[in-house]
Amino acid sequence: MKIKLFFAAMLAFGINQTVLSQVDANGYTTVNLTTGANYQNRVFFDFSDNAIVSQPADSWDIAFYRNSSMNFGSRVNDAQNIEVYQASSVPTDWDNINIANISSWGSPKYNPDQTTSLQNGAFEQGSATYGWGEYNVGNHHIDGKVIFVLKYLNTNTYYKFMITDYYSGYTFKYAKWNGTTWDATQTKTIANGTDDAFFNYFSFTTNDKVANMEPAKASWDLMFTRYWTFYANIMMYRLSGVIQSPNISVAKVQPETQETATATLPASTAFSNNITTIGHTWKPTTGVYGDVVYYVKQGSDYYRMYFTQNGGATTGNMYFKYKNINSVLGTTDIANKKATFGIYPNPTTADKQVTVLFDVKEKVNSKGNVEVYDMSGKKVYSAELTNQTGFYKQDLNLSHLSSGNYLVKISFGGSTETKKLIVK
Repeated sequence: MKIKLFFAAMLAFGINQTVLSQVDANGYTTVNLTTGANYQNRVFFDFSDNAIVSQPADSWDIAFYRNSSMNFGSRVNDAQNIEVYQASSVPTDWDNINIANISSWGSPKYNPDQTTSLQNGAFEQGSATYGWGEYNVGNHHIDGKVIFVLKYLNTNTYYKFMITDYYSGYTFKYAKWNGTTWDATQTKTIANGTDDAFFNYFSFTTNDKVANMEPAKASWDLMFTRYWTFYANIMMYRLSGVIQSPNISVAKVQPETQETATATLPASTAFSNNITTIGHTWKPTTGVYGDVVYYVKQGSDYYRMYFTQNGGATTGNMYFKYKNINSVLGTTDIANKKATFGIYPNPTTADKQVTVLFDVKEKVNSKGNVEVYDMSGKKVYSAELTNQTGFYKQDLNLSHLSSGNYLVKISFGGSTETKKLIVK
């Protein structure tokens, strides 16, 4: 009896802690999110956990993509209000760069906002094959070829910067303009590392990495921040808005009534991986909200969301509502039909043993199964589940899995349900 009561409580409240939020009459959760005055923070949001993570926006200068040893790229920090200029495509010009020549360097470069790739940043817009470098067939490195100058518009500060080598990590150098000449050149190497994040972050001010500047890859869907865009087809302008994770796709529907309990999923072709599908376009030009809706696909889950308030630079508030619409779309999950289940402990303990708690309400002809997938979609574990009725548990030995985020998929009686699992 005690274990049944525990199981019921676990299903009601969830093993993972989430942010308690108000739910309206149509079943939408209200999220009151703020980036702070003048957008001083970069804020990450995760739909599945209703979780918010806020980090200082201006504590780093360069982010180095480190998703795998074969993928590389970078971003400059738009919160620092930076313009990037290509000063030379000749590496030996390093000691001869003079900011007095900035007018001859062409238009500044920015992190693109119309792209499906987070790592396609300002330096990747340089004149070399890979923006800042060329592939070396002899040693399989990317050799740096382009020297850039970063102009900080808020402070009229300048840094010259060059990525000199990439091979499972980045070697780069930089120097600050002191008003007369360049300070001593600093050279650094940052390995990709093993923690579960898209980027490593580096600060010129501290001459060091800045840790914990983003959640794990699978733990955020939307990032509320500042970015550059070609505004109204007139000029580059820095706006506040939303950048989406590579793990989701988004469809924008307009016009559509926001406040409704029903939902009609857009065609699959309407969903986009453009990082600014939401971007800044949710802000009404008339000051009235009411006809823009976004559908978010996260794995097998669909969310419907719409914005209700924008505080602007004064507060940095960006308020919205969202709802998991799988049930509204007519999908049948285990919890609403033949069985309920939970996974415990989550996160796992050091031995990586997980228990699936299963309460079968109706026996089916075939056995169910449990499958575990990593975040690339690869199946890393599978097992059958009994088709007996009643309450039971089944232990899973996941000791062969490395630490990180996984998806546990339970299939039973023709229905499926998926939960996130954190393996420590």
